[in-house]
Amino acid sequence: MKQVKIWTLAAAIGALLPGLASAQISITPQIGGYIPGGSFRELQDAAESSWERGSTLGLGANVTLGMLRGSLAYATGATVSREGINGRENVGDGSVLAGALDVVFRPLPKLIVLQPYVLGGAGYKRENYSVNDEGFPDQLDSSENKFVLHVGAGLDLGLGPVTLNAEITDFIGRNNQDKWKVHDAFAFVGLRLGVF
Repeated sequence: MKQVKIWTLAAAIGALLPGLASAQISITPQIGGYIPGGSFRELQDAAESSWERGSTLGLGANVTLGMLRGSLAYATGATVSREGINGRENVGDGSVLAGALDVVFRPLPKLIVLQPYVLGGAGYKRENYSVNDEGFPDQLDSSENKFVLHVGAGLDLGLGPVTLNAEITDFIGRNNQDKWKVHDAFAFVGLRLGVF
């Protein structure tokens, strides 16, 4: 029985290798916006405060080999605000660096020069944030590495030797209450460059 499983696995890998060997490698530098969603910390104190980050400039890059893709996204200067009974106030700043290994699906055929796609995968996110306002818990000043899921959709626009790219992706993580409610979304435009 073990021998059958080994041969099945070897056959599956052998079927994938020719496709990967003939796949083109491309690099896509990207620029756009970082759009955080959901509270990354919720405090059960008298003020019933939640802590959120604001939008800022985002930078990204990905390397694609066939259906496989490595994705990186970075944003700095995101404001940290407190939403409580006295309204919203900015109390600090933060940054986010996220990376994921994805599988890219192109479910529709290329429409003249347009090629839509969706992606999904998993990776890690490192977030740094600091709270400058006195009187709030020190544990809000921290750096954390967290496991995240990554989903997205995009569109390639092929113009001869140049391919423009637009996509929206979301790194989905857990908050301090262990709920999948933290969204770190990026909206990017980029230029896909074929390497091989």
